Amino acid sequence: MAYKTQLKMGKKIEKEHYPTYKKIVAYQKRTGKIMPKEKVYENIAKNHISEDSSYYTKLKKAGL
Repeated sequence: MAYKTQLKMGKKIEKEHYPTYKKIVAYQKRTGKIMPKEKVYENIAKNHISEDSSYYTKLKKAGL
């Protein structure tokens, strides 16, 4: 598929991370600092695990 089509699809799907975005903004407002990248990654991982408790096992098996 064309890049623009993929990007449109991806943006729609990745909205699932909106709760993480809200946490990042809240953290910045509360502390005046940027949330550490490891904490961002952790929050995204939590989003995926909340949707599928075996998310990362499945990714690994798929070779992704």
